Amino acid sequence: MKNNNRLHIHFMGIGGSGVSGVSLLAYKEGFRVSGCDLERETPYLPKVKKYISDIYVGHDASHLEGVDLVVVSPAVFFQSANNDEVIEAKKRGILITWQEFLGKYLHKGKKVIAVAGTHGKSTTTAMVGKLLEDAGLDPLVSLGAKVEKWGGSTRFGKGKYFVTEADEFFDNFLNYHPEIIIINNIEFDHPDYFKDEESVLDSFRKFAGNLRGGKALIVNEDDPGVKKLLESLDLNNIRLIKYNPKKDNLRFNLKVPGKHNIANALGVIALGKYLGIKDSLVEKSLESFTGAGRRMELIGENKGIKIYDDYAHHPTAIAATLEGLREIYPKNRIWAVAEAHGFKRTKALIHKYDGVFDRADIVIIGPIFKARDLETFGITEKLIAKASKHKNARAFNKLNEMFSYLKKNLVSGDIVLVMGAGKSNLWAQKLLRK
Repeated sequence: MKNNNRLHIHFMGIGGSGVSGVSLLAYKEGFRVSGCDLERETPYLPKVKKYISDIYVGHDASHLEGVDLVVVSPAVFFQSANNDEVIEAKKRGILITWQEFLGKYLHKGKKVIAVAGTHGKSTTTAMVGKLLEDAGLDPLVSLGAKVEKWGGSTRFGKGKYFVTEADEFFDNFLNYHPEIIIINNIEFDHPDYFKDEESVLDSFRKFAGNLRGGKALIVNEDDPGVKKLLESLDLNNIRLIKYNPKKDNLRFNLKVPGKHNIANALGVIALGKYLGIKDSLVEKSLESFTGAGRRMELIGENKGIKIYDDYAHHPTAIAATLEGLREIYPKNRIWAVAEAHGFKRTKALIHKYDGVFDRADIVIIGPIFKARDLETFGITEKLIAKASKHKNARAFNKLNEMFSYLKKNLVSGDIVLVMGAGKSNLWAQKLLRK
């Protein structure tokens, strides 16, 4: 990669969570980097601006003068097809997704450890990155959440390992060719891309086929989706390593609560054994792990009311997060404030909402985040509340009404867990200020 400085990479949407992190890694690897974003300010731009000076507001084909590659998030292919900058990049054949750039350019010459699965990817990737850092292996890491110590969603290192969160959506992870894959779980999700569970499994089969070098596959053998994958996978030449949250005990305490985090940690322990890292070091590293951003993150307390922010938006993740929170607060009144993600997606998953809020005392279903949907498919906030069968669930399709209800009814000692992947993090911040 000695010729990196000869390549000029332009990142469209450089203020986004995924693109911003990859742009920084590209800069640190010696590429010439520029970027643009529709937003003047985003939570990720301050760090990017410390290193990258050529950042424009808005999109314009003139940004592409002398550019070798235009790197975008997959959404740009679908949402901004008529954009001048996109049209020009396509015409020149230089438009690629950030996942493709990561796989082809940044992973080059590295031993890639990819963390996949429907739930828990970001947390597990952060755990693995921290373990390799603690073991003195100085890894590169990229994930879909902020890690406080790294000051963002990536870590630049000079070591041989590159730890990457590998997302199945749009088959993004098929751009990666790892030596080690960790799979926590597999469940049907992203109905706006996958038509059924079988198409999800097919994507994971292809991903396992991308294994290179030592070809180690570390899996949670207790997960139903993983079991289905293993039944149909050609395991010749693959080193299969299994862990089982039902049988394997953790002999130490994690700072991050919930059974789902025990499962995440067991995958990391299996990786540590495979890499020959001392058990005592693995234990110490995991015991001191404090979590990733927006993963049951306590963002503050106001008038005795604690506000947590979480990325959970799939029913399974919602239930697991609430279970973990109830472990910490067995006696407090817990409010679950949920933002469903997309109308089509919610319609496909509505049957899974039954009982997911059982560990909460009061449930608030806020306005649905429309995502890429052009219609509502007959889905409403009230339908979600009804599907949950929670005796104390309320639905709001107007934000001001939701905030006004919360303001009137929250009291000191209450715990509020705000969940979602759209605008819900802004709800949590607003609640904290109010």
